[in-house]
Amino acid sequence: MLPFVEFKPNRVAEGDPFHLWGLGLTWEPWLLAAIVAAALLLALSGEGPRVRAAKVAVGSALFAATLLVALRAGAILVTEATPFGRVGPISGFWIAALASFLIVEGSLRTASWNPMIKGAIRVLPLAIATGALASGALDSFAMVQEYINRADRFSQELTTHLRLAAVAVMAAVVIGVPLGIVAWKRRLLERPVFTLVNTIQTVPSLALFGLMIAPLALLSRQFPLLRAMGVQGIGAAPALIALTLYALLPIVRNTYTSLSVIPNAVIEAGNGMGMSRRQLLRFVEAPLSVPIILSGIRTSVVQAIGNTTVAALIGAGGLGVFVFQGLGQAAPDLIVMGVIPIILLAVLIDRGMAVLIGLVTPPGLRKDTL
Repeated sequence: MLPFVEFKPNRVAEGDPFHLWGLGLTWEPWLLAAIVAAALLLALSGEGPRVRAAKVAVGSALFAATLLVALRAGAILVTEATPFGRVGPISGFWIAALASFLIVEGSLRTASWNPMIKGAIRVLPLAIATGALASGALDSFAMVQEYINRADRFSQELTTHLRLAAVAVMAAVVIGVPLGIVAWKRRLLERPVFTLVNTIQTVPSLALFGLMIAPLALLSRQFPLLRAMGVQGIGAAPALIALTLYALLPIVRNTYTSLSVIPNAVIEAGNGMGMSRRQLLRFVEAPLSVPIILSGIRTSVVQAIGNTTVAALIGAGGLGVFVFQGLGQAAPDLIVMGVIPIILLAVLIDRGMAVLIGLVTPPGLRKDTL
C-alpha cells in the first residue's frame, strides 16, 4: 500500500515515489503479497516447534522477496535512457524489511535450537545482501552509488570507527573493573564512584565531546610533547576520552554487581575446603563474576559503536562523517550509507559477545544468551 522505491534521474534531482503495482512488474508483487498472507496466517496459528520453524522460513523469504522486488524495480527504472538514475528504498521497502526481522527474531528468541543454527539464520539476510552487492545487482541503488563513489574513504572511516570504539572500551575496562572492585570492597567509596559514573552518563554526548576541546587545546599549547603525541583540542584524543567516560557505567556497575551476588556461604565453603585465595579466585569468584562483567562490556561496546558516530563532529573521523555530510548536503542516501553499517556493527558485535558470554558461563548457570 505504501511507496516501495524512489527514482531519481540524478543525485540532486527530486525523487518520484513508485508503488509496487505501478512499476510494471508481473509476478513479483503477487509473490510478496503471498508471503505476507502466509505470515499473517502463521501469526494466528499459535506456537509450537513446527509453527516457529515456519515463521522463520516465512520471515527469511519475506526479506529475500523484498530485496528481489527492489532489484527488479531498479532494473526497470534505471535504463540506458537514464544512465545517471538511481533507485532508493523508501517506506514500503523498509517496513517489509523490518517485518521480516521481527518475524525471524521473535521466533528465534523462543526457539530451543542450537546457538550455531540461530546464528546462521541471523546472518542469512546479511549474506543475501552481501551476495547481491558483490554481484553488482545493487548498483542501481542510490546508497550503493554513494558507496561506489567513496569506497576508499569508506574503508578508512570504518577502520577509524572500529579503532576508536575498541580503544575506548579497552580503556574503560582497565579503569572500570578496578573501580567496581574498589566500590565493592570499600563501602565508603561506593556512593562517590557511582555518583561520578552516573553523572557522566547523564551529560549529552555532543556536550561531553565539546567539553573536551578547550582543556585539551590548552594542554596541547602548554606541553609540546602532548601535541607531538597527537593530543589536541579536536581529533582522536578528545573523542577517546569522551567515549571512555561514557563506557564506564555498565562496566563499573556489572563488576560491582558480579561481586555482590556471590553468597558469603560460597566463599566460606571454599575456605572450609582449604582453598587458597588464588584458588578461590580461579574456581569460585572468576567463574561467577566474569559472565556478568562481560555483560557490562557488551553493553559498553554497543554503546561505544553508536556514540563514536558523534566523534566525527570534532574531527575524529568514523562512519559519522558520512552521516553528517549527508545531513549537510540534504542527501538521505549518504546518511543511510553511514547509518546502516553502524547498525550492523552494533548488532553483530552484540551477538558475538552474547556467544562469548554463553561460552564462559558455568554450565549450571548457563542459559540461552542468544
